[in-house]
Amino acid sequence: MYDFAYHRPKTLAEATAALKGKPEARAMSGGMTLIPTLKQRLAKPSDVVDLNGIKDLAGIKVDGAGVTIGGMTRHADVASSADVKKAIPGLSHLANHIGDPQVRNRGTLGGSVANNDPAADYPAAVLALGATITTTSRTIGRRKNAPVSTASGSRHNQTKDLCDIRKLSAPAARGTILPQRTSAR
Repeated sequence: MYDFAYHRPKTLAEATAALKGKPEARAMSGGMTLIPTLKQRLAKPSDVVDLNGIKDLAGIKVDGAGVTIGGMTRHADVASSADVKKAIPGLSHLANHIGDPQVRNRGTLGGSVANNDPAADYPAAVLALGATITTTSRTIGRRKNAPVSTASGSRHNQTKDLCDIRKLSAPAARGTILPQRTSAR
């Protein structure tokens, strides 16, 4: 692992400031992809900004428009949420089958969506749900994005200067759809 400056901001404003003007800096959600990449010396960020201290980025809310899930919400929380089970049962089911218990309890929805790995579960789900992703970028600020198809490239995100995935908003399901894997992992 290469040396880098580590930051653990308490607010989104502090996180954005820590990333601004540092194109090689990386935001870290659960660290499920970033930490192994750093250990293998496949990335050399100047700074790592740990978003785990920003409580406003986690949580699940349901209203008449659907479900809103904060980017720092853990997979296990999505899986166990009674609100998600009721509004979008397929998403709850999907979250309950991500990785292993350690990944489900540490990994985040925002980290998975930001990484846009075609082998991951959430990118396909957000496309299928017609979800909207609200992000904060280093230069543009807050904006809403349609999800990016994995056809645009593995681990490619339309916001190259992404600071964080603030939240994902999806309409309630009009029926029950349960995702199926076509091969074992």
